[in-house]
Amino acid sequence: MSMNFSDFIRQLGADPSSKDADFLRARESSPEFAQAAAEADRFEQRLQRAVNIAPPPNLVAELQALASDAGATGETSRSRPRWFAYAMAASVLLAVVVAGSLWRSGPQPTSLEQYVAMHYSHDGERLVAQGAGQTASNIEAILARFDVELTPEIARQVGLIQFCPTPDGVGAHLVLNTPDGPVTVIFIPGTTAKDGQWLSLDGMQGQFVQVPNGTAAVIGGNRELVDNAHNLVQFGFVARNTGA
Repeated sequence: MSMNFSDFIRQLGADPSSKDADFLRARESSPEFAQAAAEADRFEQRLQRAVNIAPPPNLVAELQALASDAGATGETSRSRPRWFAYAMAASVLLAVVVAGSLWRSGPQPTSLEQYVAMHYSHDGERLVAQGAGQTASNIEAILARFDVELTPEIARQVGLIQFCPTPDGVGAHLVLNTPDGPVTVIFIPGTTAKDGQWLSLDGMQGQFVQVPNGTAAVIGGNRELVDNAHNLVQFGFVARNTGA
């Protein structure tokens, strides 16, 4: 049974090196399939080059400083062992280094809208599937870097959250399991966009939402779903209280 293009793209995002016979046949079945596979291969190569980079000479000092900050903020951080703070600090630095390397080595988006389209087309569907039915436990650890947090209403709907590359560094990729269906939220810190602007995405609907300390792109399967998620996201992201 031949694999259709949507299933092929889904498999390509989940496991581009799959040895499944149907998948391998589909890679060569038409120019469209072959081009998608070639683009995925180029991305994987850039990702490998980005990971195989020498650490900054001051990495240890920066890890210690970040870990100290993490250990000194919030009751949750104080209750965790020191190794956890170091691990979180290391993940932040690695995400920043890899993100910068990827954007420098690959085609550059010319607008925020193009960045969102490129980012979602690469792993949006895969992460939606990965976050389905899940409850994320690392929300605070991810968003603390950007001095924002989520209200309980939106936090309990987060099935997945992880760091993601942005044109200027690192942001956050969230999947919300809302009552109306799955919604992707890409948080791009330090940016400003027109609130409510609709985005042109392949087969999906998207909209910019202005939130504290940056912009969020809300992506879903239809306009009603995205419209309903707009207020949830706009009022669900709040500036983090960093005071004593």
